[in-house]
Amino acid sequence: MKKYKAILFDADHTVIDYLEDEKAVLRELLPALGIEPTEETVCECDDISNETWDSAGLNKVSDPYIQQEYHHLYVEHTEDMFKALFQKYPSNADPKETGLQFLKMLERPAILCEGAEQVLSALAGKYVIGIATNAISVLQRPRLQSVAKWVNRVYISEEVGFIKPLPQFFVHILEDLGVKKEDCLMVGDSLSSDVAGANASGIDSCWLNRKGRENKSKHVPTYEIHRLTDLLGLLGEN
Repeated sequence: MKKYKAILFDADHTVIDYLEDEKAVLRELLPALGIEPTEETVCECDDISNETWDSAGLNKVSDPYIQQEYHHLYVEHTEDMFKALFQKYPSNADPKETGLQFLKMLERPAILCEGAEQVLSALAGKYVIGIATNAISVLQRPRLQSVAKWVNRVYISEEVGFIKPLPQFFVHILEDLGVKKEDCLMVGDSLSSDVAGANASGIDSCWLNRKGRENKSKHVPTYEIHRLTDLLGLLGEN
């Protein structure tokens, strides 16, 4: 196992838990919309969120149009989310304003993913630790306060001007950190953004495959782990 100087972590679904954050906000928000926040309803809202995210094309990060419009579509999908929700659960609320309120309520320290605290605390001080995330700055900065004490640098696509998997995103990080590509490892749950972007930039990648999915893509990671804590063994930090 080679020795790295810098470890880059994806944010959502890797070290911070967007799904749990979203559910927590929905439990607070739904009563104000006249919708009972049962666990079934909250999970249904989460499903709708995933559907509108996919419909907006936000999973197609290799598409030049999505790369250009990503941050606009990121916000717009929440309006579509509440439009779809209100078709099933009628409300007098405005979908666009509700979507903006929903995003505003997410601007707080995030819930950590399983193993995140153990891994980040073990690596802090031994490596330069960076967060590399596709997101809106005003939303993601507060959420990343949950990991701030372990992280040296945060790179948010809206601020960088490029999204993963574009090589320009990673070039910016390498230049800012002052490290060579061979001294850097990218860790994330997405083959299409984290692994693809690292591969295109000559950076080693580690795919966090929590569900044991078969990799049917053309993006081949340098390493694959099934739990975030497996990274410690991979790096020889147990």
